[in-house]
Amino acid sequence: MNNRTSLISAVSSLLLLVLLGTFAASGADYPLTITDSAGREITFTVPVERVIVLNSDAAEAVAMLGATDMVVGVSDTVTKKGYYFPQLKKKQSVGKWNQPDYEMIGEIAKGGEESIKPDIIVIGYSYPDKSYGIYGVEKGLKPFQNIQAVALDFYKAENMTREIEILGKILNKEDAAQDYINWYDSKISEVEQAVKDQNKPKVYAEWSSTAGDLSTLGSGSGFDQVLSKANGYNIAKKLNDAYPKVGWEWVITQNPEVIIKRQTQSSTQTQIGWQEGPSSDTVSLENVRNGILSRSGASGISAVKANKVYVMDWDVLNGLDQVVGITYLAKLLHPSVDLDPISVHKEYLKRLGLEYPEGRTFVYPELPSK
Repeated sequence: MNNRTSLISAVSSLLLLVLLGTFAASGADYPLTITDSAGREITFTVPVERVIVLNSDAAEAVAMLGATDMVVGVSDTVTKKGYYFPQLKKKQSVGKWNQPDYEMIGEIAKGGEESIKPDIIVIGYSYPDKSYGIYGVEKGLKPFQNIQAVALDFYKAENMTREIEILGKILNKEDAAQDYINWYDSKISEVEQAVKDQNKPKVYAEWSSTAGDLSTLGSGSGFDQVLSKANGYNIAKKLNDAYPKVGWEWVITQNPEVIIKRQTQSSTQTQIGWQEGPSSDTVSLENVRNGILSRSGASGISAVKANKVYVMDWDVLNGLDQVVGITYLAKLLHPSVDLDPISVHKEYLKRLGLEYPEGRTFVYPELPSK
């Protein structure tokens, strides 16, 4: 063997060792194949180094696993919650969560180069019947090679631990994923043990109300699963639609024992939750609540008679922090149980590197302390 051949062989061996070392350090064997929440089988040939998140639920999951440094693009719902994602609020925007700017995503993926390295993923919702679901995202990314679209929802309790586990594998954060799963499972178990012997109240959850047109949450919605964990019965469970339209007369005939009105954060919000009363926040929340109480026939509903009509911050019921929402909901439905939602909330935020905002509330009227 001549010197030139020996040199080539040595260099080739060195490169192979470097590649093997890189893959070994990543903690996973490549190619790596996973099945996402849309049932799509996806294979990664190299470790993922860059992530674009198309919604705040995905951003929250990535942040929980300590991978915000990998994020190179975010949707509008992430930048609007800058107080919740301080490490992500200045990342490059890729447009609306339901209308991504695919050209911008392509430019980010190129990173100033001629071609795209296959180390980048875009995480979106599955939503198979929506244009902005993962199949629509996949179609929008079709002109660009080497960008993987991954569907992970992070809003259904039955899939939560599986999706965190998958994300941990994709991002080489398996230890962090398992640590969160262990904590999540322990908190869910505490709720289930606390409420297992309690009566199951009938609950009406109002998603929206526009000009008398009411939308609730049925079977297949994330809320339906969350409510089940908290030992409540969803009166819309049998309507065979995740977001069915109903009339107020129907609600009256169902006679719910608890009414929960969904309320989201305003676009100008700078903190999580609402300022405890008396405050302008609680005045607004009281107006929302009174809007339900003043409806025709409301006075005859069991929930109104028992003063169990609540307005709830939907952010803690939808997404990775739904374990917090489940605990709030369990305490709301079963006031006598030994659960401390604020303590769980503090633990959750600490895991995200955030402090619990004292003097804020997430349920109105406020729940009694433990």
